Formats: sequence, structure tokens, C-alpha cells
Amino acid sequence: MSTRFIRQGLFFLGFSALLIGCLEPPDFDNTPQISAPSVTSYPAFDDFSQIPKDSLVITVQFQDGDGDLGLSVDERTKDSLNYLDWGNYELKTYRFVNGKFEYVDLPVLNKLFFPRLKPDNKNSPLEGKLDFSQSFLRSRNTRMTPVKFAIRIRDRQLRVSNVVETDTISVPLN
Repeated sequence: MSTRFIRQGLFFLGFSALLIGCLEPPDFDNTPQISAPSVTSYPAFDDFSQIPKDSLVITVQFQDGDGDLGLSVDERTKDSLNYLDWGNYELKTYRFVNGKFEYVDLPVLNKLFFPRLKPDNKNSPLEGKLDFSQSFLRSRNTRMTPVKFAIRIRDRQLRVSNVVETDTISVPLN
């Protein structure tokens, strides 16, 4: 009787492997696409000064047809001329003032990078979630200000994704 169960189990595994092998890979555009931005905020303290801060995690979903997202540290140095303006992750901050959003230049956000997401270098579709963390220190000079963020990414071929905006959230700004 146990031989019968083994045969059935092997048949089931073989049939499953056959079905999985027949699945088509997704057909994504080679230009990265991002969607579903979200912001999670939590209170924290600066590691050195113990000053209170608001920490944010900004998450976007991505799809890329050839999977060439992210840069290694060596690539950032070698290809620095290609990324002079904004790196491979752009995060623009807009504060709500007098009934409209206006751009706020935060130098710490001017040139951002995320690491290679596929170290095997295979040209194949890739999708997932990309998280970016940022902290805003609280002080006597800051006040809670409504802001939203605009995000875009680019791949190693310098193809730029669409722009997505987060919902409004309050952070401490000067």
C-alpha cells in the first residue's frame, strides 16, 4: 500500500512540475512602471543625539520587463556622469502652503540610489515592492507641515518610470 502512495506522490509532483514549466513569464514593458505608493510613519529618536524624529517608509510597487533595476556601489561610481541629476530613485517633496502644494528642496533627497534588485544579471521580468526610508528631525524650529511626495525610478538603461504621488502626510519641517 505504501508503494501506491509513493507512486501517486511522484505522479503528482511530476505533473505539478510540468504545469509550472508551462507557465508564461509576465510581459512587462522594459521601461519601469511604478504604482500604489504608500507612506508609513512612526515616531523614533536620532541614534546619536536622541532628538525625536518622524521616520517614514515610502513603498511603491514596480514592474520591469528586463529586470535591470538598481545599481551596485561600483556602478554608481563608474556611471556617475549618467546620474548627475538625480540618481536612480527620485523623491520630490511638496509642502501644502496657502491652499496649494509647492516644491521644497531638501538637499538630502537630491541624489538617491537603490541597490541592484537582481544580482544574477539575467534579462527577465521583475516585479515587487521598493521601500525607501527617510527621517525628519523635530526641533523648536520645526512645525508639523502637510506634505506629499512624488516618486519615480530609472533603470540601468536610463529609462525613466512614470511618476506617482503619495497621499498627504504631516512631517516636521522648518
